[in-house]
Amino acid sequence: MTSTPHIQLEALHILARALAEGEFRARAVLGRACAAVAEGFGFERVGIVRYLPASTTLIPFVGHGLTDAERAALPAALPVSRFGAFERALTAGAAIFVEDPASEEQLPEEIAREFGIGSFVIVPLLSEGRCLGFMTCDQRGIRFAREPAETELLSTFGILIAAFLERAIEHGELRRLNELKSQFIAVASHELRTPVAAIYGALQTLNARESELTAEKGMVLRRMLTHQAERLYELVENLLDLSRVEANALRIEPVEIDVRKELEAVVAALDESVSVQVEAGLRAVVDPHAFDRIVSNLLVNAIRHGAPPVTLSATRTSEELVVTCEDRGAGVASDFVGSLFERFTRGATRSSEGAGLGLAIAQVYARAHGGAIHYEPAEPHGARFRLTLPIATDLILF
Repeated sequence: MTSTPHIQLEALHILARALAEGEFRARAVLGRACAAVAEGFGFERVGIVRYLPASTTLIPFVGHGLTDAERAALPAALPVSRFGAFERALTAGAAIFVEDPASEEQLPEEIAREFGIGSFVIVPLLSEGRCLGFMTCDQRGIRFAREPAETELLSTFGILIAAFLERAIEHGELRRLNELKSQFIAVASHELRTPVAAIYGALQTLNARESELTAEKGMVLRRMLTHQAERLYELVENLLDLSRVEANALRIEPVEIDVRKELEAVVAALDESVSVQVEAGLRAVVDPHAFDRIVSNLLVNAIRHGAPPVTLSATRTSEELVVTCEDRGAGVASDFVGSLFERFTRGATRSSEGAGLGLAIAQVYARAHGGAIHYEPAEPHGARFRLTLPIATDLILF
């Protein structure tokens, strides 16, 4: 492999200029940096992944040189424990070169095969002792040699990228919190007011005219009270979840559960007709609170915006638990799929209820657990949400 010192210096200049000018469009700047690293060091693909230490999870962030098929195949999140090379770089606190990815389980075999990975370099992005992510560099399917001095220079790139990434994260966090504050005020003024007003009105009617109401009208009022109270409870739970997310207070504590019993308990709490299709005796090691919050939010979404029959199913491998929630409604409009998991967003559906938080919070819990939720259209019609959670295999009892 050949490299060009002039272009390497230009890549450093791009990062230094971004830091000096206070430019915070992280994906755009880091995308240019990846391109410069690729050209300067002779790499075909260069990517940056975020690292979430609380859940030891890797999240793809930006990349250069990926094909459309490779971008589509990138997992939403992966536990760092599956990647020996990332753990080595994290421990070393410096860039590492791996000539043979098959040695010492540096990468999962299926990922090395699917992406055609030969030799590669992993650069930890460190800022004041904290790892914010990693830069990955490789030639598609090619084995190559790398001079130690070049690997050391890539560590310098990592320090600059980490400094920029930290500032971009802080800037983005402030902007996001301001947006969330405005969104929260809007939710509190509308979504909370609606069920509270309905409950207050029904109680006023019962208190003032209960003796005049027929049994049928009294029952209608009580059903409405129950429905609005459930709606209020769900919204408060979601807002509490949101506050835990913002305070970084989500804690994942896996224990062994009976998957079928856990899913049946979630369904029973919703008091809705849902088919649970899980093999008896299926067990997995997951956090039960996170699991319940994810599944209940998926079910509420299917019941509210889809159509019956609603089905829950689950399978597992030695490494993953997969739970699928499927309904037979109209599915999700193609132009809304990209916004499905964003906070305070709602598509055009037959229901006007909900604050647009359920799927966003479900995804946050899934990622905190090292997993993810994916949407796909169901056949012949409907919506299918697939939850994938890594299993703490060292705790599984076979």
